[in-house]
Amino acid sequence: MTQIRAAVIGAGNMGRHHVRILDRFDDVDLVGVVDPGIDPAASSLPIEAARHFASIDDLPRIDFAVIATPTQMHTELACALAQRGAHLLVEKPLAESPEDARRIVDAAEKAGVILAVGHVERFNPAVRMLAAMASDPRLVQFERLSPFTPRIRDSVVFDLMVHDLDLACWICGGTPVCVQASGAKVFSDSVDVAAAVLEFENGRIASLETSRATQDKVRRIAITEPERYLVADSIRQDLSMRRQTTVEFEKTEPPIYRQASVVEIPYVDRSGEPLAAELRDVIDAIRASGTPMVTGRDGLRAVELAFAVEAAIGKSSAAQ
Repeated sequence: MTQIRAAVIGAGNMGRHHVRILDRFDDVDLVGVVDPGIDPAASSLPIEAARHFASIDDLPRIDFAVIATPTQMHTELACALAQRGAHLLVEKPLAESPEDARRIVDAAEKAGVILAVGHVERFNPAVRMLAAMASDPRLVQFERLSPFTPRIRDSVVFDLMVHDLDLACWICGGTPVCVQASGAKVFSDSVDVAAAVLEFENGRIASLETSRATQDKVRRIAITEPERYLVADSIRQDLSMRRQTTVEFEKTEPPIYRQASVVEIPYVDRSGEPLAAELRDVIDAIRASGTPMVTGRDGLRAVELAFAVEAAIGKSSAAQ
């Protein structure tokens, strides 16, 4: 195919960015945006009014669709588009429940179409370098903290932690065999702060701290290895690596502890936009009949883990 005929379903906060990027790709023909809430005459999207549609039923033939609607709409839209033969990128989380996520995965596999899930943090250049450099992670610590946003209705587990649940499996390798968690409500009727510990069959441990009740925005991943300590900041898109060289105590009363270490700051190429890299990955997979970096089954696993974390939070709260 010379150009991939694409559509974006949902023109909200994330959908607008997908439209902006896809409209710039030379090998993509953005044939339409579907959102019944858009007034084509007043739309600020960078496409003509003729390419605005109220329903997927009004779309012309497409090869690829991005689903960026509220999560509760993902299942019906994804299954319908897969049946039409459209390859899919579904924004995270894949679905509201493991059952619905499995329905989407099954529909895509039955139709023989590619299903990718929008866990865009895998395309952050600092996170990608961190994952590539990690050789023997024993403990992986995630901090994802944000101020409260009233427009978000999902629990902090599905809103924010789901990113790190996917990253934990990617970096640690595999699916956790044990999940422990606790959380609390602060500003809303759902969980606003949560902490989870995941144990993997290979002995690796992931610790996740997530909050939407802080005043600062923090996105930090730290990996402890026998000989190194690696830290990535996905907001600043930088990475540091520390190696301990000597530990000594000065002969004073009381003794003064000193630790000397070597700090390395690898170069991180920040020239690309993570969302553009994600879309390019899916487009390339479609062209090569290959596999995207984040598959439908990766997205299903993240949803299943989010439910396991929420179940563990429920048990912890009931025990208090």
